[in-house]
Amino acid sequence: MNHALSNSPLSGGIRSTIESINSTWNQALNSGNAAALAALYTEDAKLSPGNGNTLVGRAEIEKLFQSFIDNGVHNHAIEIIEVGGNDRLAYQVARWSANGAEKDGRTPSFGGILMSVLEKQANGTWLSRSHVWNASN
Repeated sequence: MNHALSNSPLSGGIRSTIESINSTWNQALNSGNAAALAALYTEDAKLSPGNGNTLVGRAEIEKLFQSFIDNGVHNHAIEIIEVGGNDRLAYQVARWSANGAEKDGRTPSFGGILMSVLEKQANGTWLSRSHVWNASN
């Protein structure tokens, strides 16, 4: 199932388009659905999780997100700083935050900055082509 947005107009609505994509992304992670997260990326997407490594393709991306889910990452949120683009490509710079699994009565929180580039597909859906983030903690 493809959870990406279809036929979202960018003219005047790029921010709302990306907000909707972010909402779908957060819902997939927060509900523990790594397959739905991976479906939001192009088949050959590049992702760098801030550790100096680059993952390529949905299978590697799904495996990474499944490991986050398995380790208790939840309550993920994205706050847009800047968006831009045209009718074919869009980008965002945003703050992200999440919580980890409770341990010894404490719930860790972490966050950072992300940058993603989205590409409109022939069927009208928007998928992430590139996604990079860092962690400030």
